[in-house]
Amino acid sequence: METSKFEKRKSFTEILKALNYHDEREAAVDLTILSASARYAEFSEECQRFEKIYGTEYREFEKKISNKVNEEDFREEDDLMAWKFAKEGAEFWLEKLEELKSVL
Repeated sequence: METSKFEKRKSFTEILKALNYHDEREAAVDLTILSASARYAEFSEECQRFEKIYGTEYREFEKKISNKVNEEDFREEDDLMAWKFAKEGAEFWLEKLEELKSVL
């Protein structure tokens, strides 16, 4: 026997209540914050990984690479681009988390 939309909706509402949510909006906001936090953590961990590898912060590493003359280290240049992407991603998701928290 197929479950009706009403029964599915009732079941969904019961699950939300069991998870201590008052309504769908509250659950959606919480899930969005959780997802944004996970993205922020991923990018931050990538930045920390590069800091550990190179023993410095992004700005110092960027200066080191830009000051090289007649030298090319493709690995370091690739890492700099990846690190920049991770840094910008972390900043983006941190900003979005602040926006989300202000909505609450």
